[in-house]
Amino acid sequence: MFRLSKRVEYGLMALQHLAKSGNATTREISSARNIPYDLLAKVMQSLKRDGIIDSSMGSHGGYALLISPGSVNLSRVMHALDEDANITECMSADGVHEQCSMFENCTIKDPMNKLQMRMEESVGKMTIAELL
Repeated sequence: MFRLSKRVEYGLMALQHLAKSGNATTREISSARNIPYDLLAKVMQSLKRDGIIDSSMGSHGGYALLISPGSVNLSRVMHALDEDANITECMSADGVHEQCSMFENCTIKDPMNKLQMRMEESVGKMTIAELL
């Protein structure tokens, strides 16, 4: 069934940590949440690139949320961290089908597209604030 990737799970844990603490380094989050440092560092860079968090240097440096936890929905986090947040390999959130040898004869593509859109709608409604 539908599963979040480790990148998304770790990203959500990191955002939850930042929402509670206000500011933290990758090392602090990694240690507190038992997340592999190297993978978390990549996750944090992706979240920063998407404009969800920002970093600062210095003795009080680290990462912090750029927007309130109630304004960051899970769909945004999922797409920032996992390009393949689809229920099947040939589906996408916008309904565009990738190359598939079964496309012409596929009897489930339309129902799967509906399911994909409903999933997007559901995770689009849930925010980081709801994880606190």
